[in-house]
Amino acid sequence: MGLLIVLLGAVTYIYVIGLRIGDVGMLAGGVRKEASYSLRIISEELRQAIAVTAADLYTITFQADLDGNGIVDTITYSWSGASGDDLVRTEGAETQILARGVQNASFQYYDSTSAALGPPFPVIASAVRVVQLTLQAAKEDESVKYEMKIRPRGI
Repeated sequence: MGLLIVLLGAVTYIYVIGLRIGDVGMLAGGVRKEASYSLRIISEELRQAIAVTAADLYTITFQADLDGNGIVDTITYSWSGASGDDLVRTEGAETQILARGVQNASFQYYDSTSAALGPPFPVIASAVRVVQLTLQAAKEDESVKYEMKIRPRGI
């Protein structure tokens, strides 16, 4: 019975991730919808983190068991730092574009006392308790900027 539950959870997870990430290019609604969609994915996954393994200004790497199968996954969100480049998600050898036309995708980190960690970057990843993401994107004449603080539940 337990194996069936794990198997169903894994299948559901793969299906949902495929729908969320695979369809980014097909979403209607422009830059605002794509940016908010990206933030939703990042916040859902980062909340499940059991460890932050790398914390830099434009990149975060963390570990989480996203599909509940007992296997810890390593996920990286990164942006090159160059205006107009894509925000990407990497898990293993698979890289997926979350948002295009990014003007800024930067991370700020806080410790258990809410004190800012950095600059300078990178920060000591094991000290991270809260992650703040600033995401700014633009396409044609539309521009949007979001900021979100995320507290991983497992650290």
